Amino acid sequence: MYRIVSLMKPNATLLVALLIVSAGMLVAGCTAPGGDGTQPTPTETVTTPTETQTPAATETASVTTVATTAAGGGIATVELAADNMAFDASTITVPAGVEVTIIFDNQDDGILHNVAVYTDSSAAEEIYVGETITGPSVITYTFTAPEEPGTYFFRCDVHPQQMTGDFIVE
Repeated sequence: MYRIVSLMKPNATLLVALLIVSAGMLVAGCTAPGGDGTQPTPTETVTTPTETQTPAATETASVTTVATTAAGGGIATVELAADNMAFDASTITVPAGVEVTIIFDNQDDGILHNVAVYTDSSAAEEIYVGETITGPSVITYTFTAPEEPGTYFFRCDVHPQQMTGDFIVE
């Protein structure tokens, strides 16, 4: 009987080691619910600015908008982050009618966020609704700003009460 028990111990140890390795492989291969196991392809936007304008500081928050004008049309590039269930800017300012590129950095681990722009805070009429992503992740949104100057509204559609701001078109 002693020999059978001594032969079983190495097999039990091997079984435990295989279970640990298998569990690690399973965890590494998991995806978000509804995912297909593939990672999103990063989008790169390259612009050649000829003029850079830095917006004036506001009292409400740091504005991370850099407006550039390229030959043949206007482009505005905005860097916006979500961290701790809040945007890092409460105001985005862009020129009227330009192509807007928002580089959105969702820093909230395991939390869904997006950026959506509406005509006003009722969110009844959309200007642009960006894809929802799970953080940490970065996505690039591109759309055209309204031609009419004014104050519009942006928010995270997943957290519409706490993640909002003014989208100002000049």
